[in-house]
Amino acid sequence: MTPAIVARLSAQQQRALAVGLLVAALVAALVLLAGPIVLFHRHYDVAIEDTSKRLELYRRVAAQAPDLRAALEVMKQKDGRRFFLRNTAPNLAGAELSDLVRAAIENNSGRITTSQSPAPRDEGRFRQTFVTVQFFATTPALAKILAALDTQVPYVVVDNMTIRPLNAFRGFRPATGQEPELSVQMDVSAWALPEAAKVAAAPK
Repeated sequence: MTPAIVARLSAQQQRALAVGLLVAALVAALVLLAGPIVLFHRHYDVAIEDTSKRLELYRRVAAQAPDLRAALEVMKQKDGRRFFLRNTAPNLAGAELSDLVRAAIENNSGRITTSQSPAPRDEGRFRQTFVTVQFFATTPALAKILAALDTQVPYVVVDNMTIRPLNAFRGFRPATGQEPELSVQMDVSAWALPEAAKVAAAPK
């Protein structure tokens, strides 16, 4: 049944209305069909752009690979491990440090009286190992001992040092040509790399 408002239109107006409704229906259909396609295209355009940016970044990183490998080889040749104690086990690292300090003192005319190895302390990724030593040495000998420790590889650090003169009573004069001895106590430390994790062999 034709609506009253349409019935009052002329035949030409009715045809125009019918064409308009048809066009509107076609446009609506196109929107319904094309809308998802446009959204998919937009989604994939964004994804392609993001992937292209990442690919360009990876290409720049890959282009740096030869320089990075060369820098890594240089670092390996420098052997940074030589600045650390060779031993990683706490007791062996303590013994190694004690031997280094003992050699520096005794090779420069010092006389050790006591030597102790306090418990090591973890410092981040490394382990700090200590030795406390007491010895007698003249002032020139002490200077040589400290110089030997300062140039030691692996690196060692004198954390604390107490120096007391011997025969420090008033009026004391050393014999001609003799240097007065000093009583020295110092704490020396060095660093060791952490122990390698022991991986149990998996049963076959």
